[in-house]
Parts: sequence; structure tokens; C-alpha cells
Amino acid sequence: MGFELESLYQAMTFALVDLVAGNEQERGVDIGTRGDTARIRVLESTGEVVMTVYGTGYSEVGEQFVLSCLKRLSVQRLGELHKTPLKKAAPLTLAKG
Repeated sequence: MGFELESLYQAMTFALVDLVAGNEQERGVDIGTRGDTARIRVLESTGEVVMTVYGTGYSEVGEQFVLSCLKRLSVQRLGELHKTPLKKAAPLTLAKG
């Protein structure tokens, strides 16, 4: 079993959305494309749009998505996050071979 980066990126994206919008309910994602341009909308279970971003290509859409999330975080919420302890990893033992 290998580690899948795509799954990691997806989990990171939804964790960022949960920080901004709260994690009380399920959300959906609506993606529309026209040529190289994409529109991504994050929807609440009621269909209400939480956020919308536009961009050309994965890098630009990803950057706009992150910026949109960061702009929605309040100073108070950032302070709370700063106090949240990180999990400490167990030391890794590398196999010789």
C-alpha cells in the first residue's frame, strides 16, 4: 500500500474549507469548465454556495481557492488555530538494505 498524494491534497483542501466554513455538515463541489477556464463552487447540503473561485489551469484555480479560504479566516480564528497543538510523529526507523 503506497501513499497517494492526490488523496492527501483532497483531504487538505476539505480541511481548509472546514476551517473557513465550519464542519457541521456535508458539502458538495460543483465544477464547471469552458476551455481551460474552471469555476469551482463549494455548496452546503442545502445548495447554498459557500464560495466560488475561477481560474485557468489547476495551479491558478488552486491558488485562488487557497486565497479565498485564507481571506475568510478571522484574526480570532487564526489565534485559536495557533493554540491548537500538532500531533507529534513517532520517530521513523529506516530499513537498511
